[in-house]
Amino acid sequence: MLERKVRLWRRLAAAFYDGLLLIACYFVITLIGIVINDGEAINGDILFWCLLVVTWSFFVKFWCYPGQTLGMQVWKVQVLDESGHHLTWRQSSIRFCIAILSWAALGTGFIWALFDKNGRTWHDKVSQSKLVFIDHKKRQQEQ
Repeated sequence: MLERKVRLWRRLAAAFYDGLLLIACYFVITLIGIVINDGEAINGDILFWCLLVVTWSFFVKFWCYPGQTLGMQVWKVQVLDESGHHLTWRQSSIRFCIAILSWAALGTGFIWALFDKNGRTWHDKVSQSKLVFIDHKKRQQEQ
């Protein structure tokens, strides 16, 4: 099966969708924390770490299986290791940490995909993963 490079705009569109989902999760987690804390604001450090763990869990779970976050499903993108298999927890965790660095460097880790011959970002390279475009119509024709 011929794999198509995933363009940067498609990556960012999937990330935007996932961001919206995470914001909704953050509201729920924050509300639960306020209720548990008798209506008082939560300690900022505790909230930060709770939200970071939720974010890590979201991405690592979906990247390991089925290889797609909800945003990636909408934009027909899947993350696989270099040999075409699902990522391990370790690979997904590395991918998550380096993706944070990619964003923290003003998106440079993502922009890198425009100059990489295989269209890979920093987190793709370090975690030995790749994004592939899933063309369901072609997949059905091949079967």
